[in-house]
Amino acid sequence: MENPFTLTFGQKPTEFISRTNQIGKIIHTFDMENPSNKVYMVAGVRGSGKTVSLAEIADHYSSNDQWIVLRLSADTDLIAGAVSELTRVSQFHDLDLGLNLNLGIAELSVNKTNDSLEKEAMLRNILEKLKNKGKKVLFIIDEIINNSYVKVFASNFQIYITQNYPVYLVMAGLFDNISNLQNEKSLTFLYRAPKIFLEPLSIPAITTSYRSVFDISPSEAVEMAKLTKGYPFAFQILGYLKWETNDDLEKLLPKFDEELIIYAYEKIWSELSELDRKIVYVISTGVYKTGEIREKLSISPQLLNTYRKRLMERGVVNGSVRGELTLALPRFEEYIEMYCEVEI
Repeated sequence: MENPFTLTFGQKPTEFISRTNQIGKIIHTFDMENPSNKVYMVAGVRGSGKTVSLAEIADHYSSNDQWIVLRLSADTDLIAGAVSELTRVSQFHDLDLGLNLNLGIAELSVNKTNDSLEKEAMLRNILEKLKNKGKKVLFIIDEIINNSYVKVFASNFQIYITQNYPVYLVMAGLFDNISNLQNEKSLTFLYRAPKIFLEPLSIPAITTSYRSVFDISPSEAVEMAKLTKGYPFAFQILGYLKWETNDDLEKLLPKFDEELIIYAYEKIWSELSELDRKIVYVISTGVYKTGEIREKLSISPQLLNTYRKRLMERGVVNGSVRGELTLALPRFEEYIEMYCEVEI
């Protein structure tokens, strides 16, 4: 039997824990006769399961003949990609949309600005024909960034909604990238789009998963689950290593730390601002009270509150206990102590 866990970002593993409540909210809304929202933004720290969550949504609708699911890349021409994919899917499902296939669909991805109106018109034409055939189209875009392709697509998507096309959109990315996009003055409708912050996985759910896969005691499963702090990537790493070696937890820690650092923590740390790092560093030394953190860094309550909110939204710190901040990522303290130099 193959290892049911994976170390590969974005790959849907055999053993994973579904975010039923959060994913179900999107599906429930889209399934309404008159949906209250047609756009959702999914935000989370690296390794929080954004891509797997999108895959769950895509799988749900791909099994429904009424829906067409398009997975597009944010760093390519999204309008051209949508035209090309819808044309391909329509041919595959033998949907006669009356399209002129001599328009050079494959060339759209390399055409310049002069052809943008033609591409947008072609996509609207396809969507109109799909609407008449009772089809719905779900666009899924992962690793969203604020670039020209995304801004052009989002502007057009707003038009599709006003024209009552049966279109739906789910975009996922890091919190900062989503915020940058939502703050674009020309894309105010995105600012109103609901954001779903991917929460840590349930420790009891992780415990149950480990017990079902491994022949271990309840106490060992709980110990393993608590070590992950509900961080999905840590859940996968620990499960993967346990499957490969069947060592006890203490022996797994060095490799566990190494995988976290190489594939997640180095990048997460590099994206923090100087004050972000100072706050996180102070917390890593065991200073959790917000008053003591302010005193250590000589900053005002207002400034700490601003950075507290940012770090929580990024999934780096946990502020669930009033007046306290702790690190949300497993063994992030050990990483900071060993590899990060911060002057206070």
